[in-house]
Amino acid sequence: MVAWIIYFREAAEYNREYIKLYIETGARLGVDVRLIIAEDLKFGVKNNSYFILYRNEEIAYPDFAICRAIYPLMTRQLELMGIKVYNNSFVAEICNDKARTYQYLARTGIAMADTEFYKSFQLDDVLSDLNEARVIKAVGGHGGNQVFLVDPAVTEDKEIAETKKALSGSDLVVQPKIGNRNQDLRVYVIGKEIIAAVLRTARQGFKSNYSLGGEVALYELSKEEKELVKLIIDQFDFGLVGIDFIVADDGRLIFNEIEDVVGARMLYKCSDINIVEKYLRYIIDNLKA
Repeated sequence: MVAWIIYFREAAEYNREYIKLYIETGARLGVDVRLIIAEDLKFGVKNNSYFILYRNEEIAYPDFAICRAIYPLMTRQLELMGIKVYNNSFVAEICNDKARTYQYLARTGIAMADTEFYKSFQLDDVLSDLNEARVIKAVGGHGGNQVFLVDPAVTEDKEIAETKKALSGSDLVVQPKIGNRNQDLRVYVIGKEIIAAVLRTARQGFKSNYSLGGEVALYELSKEEKELVKLIIDQFDFGLVGIDFIVADDGRLIFNEIEDVVGARMLYKCSDINIVEKYLRYIIDNLKA
């Protein structure tokens, strides 16, 4: 069995050890995992048929692909050519756009922040119209990047300018800041199964991301919290994702976002769960089914 693991070049360099883990774990499970650099793929339509080249040459198709590049168009192309992709293109299209995620999940009735959607050209108007603190996010931001707390009463002009620069060209969501605990919870999910939950606490500021220095610890979900997570799971056909919640001051979980290309560093730091092996075993079983 052959698998592609697809990364953009820069991300592949940053995640060398993680890719190595996929390759080594795959070898133990009878899967030949091959790194594919997204920038080296050329694809489209020719004579009304789909085509894909790798480094300008034809390439044998894999049995499945694990897409670790945020590139829904490419994921859909692979699917149209008969290649099973994890996560699928619907997950990639919805979950890599915060506005689309909130819009899609609002019908479930889960707790989430009141959210306004804006196009990129409206950023100046958004900032000038603020009369109380708001969290402003790029719809495609990840890892805590392109997330800003702007309070017109205290935010200095220099910070406003930096916010404008960082969000330039990005469509936006605008929300109130929820609580003062500065904590969030990431729930790792494979398929329909909850694998683990990790509580993240900010050391400074309001962003608790592990990559930004947040403290992490395993967290035991209550029955009610598991039901909340499962309600979200039921709306998708997930491969591996992280579902993120903000922890309100009263301890309630408020839905925040879904990470399609979810990182696992903090899970490995605070547990002995081998998420890569679990994921590959899930995929093998899923393909057999």
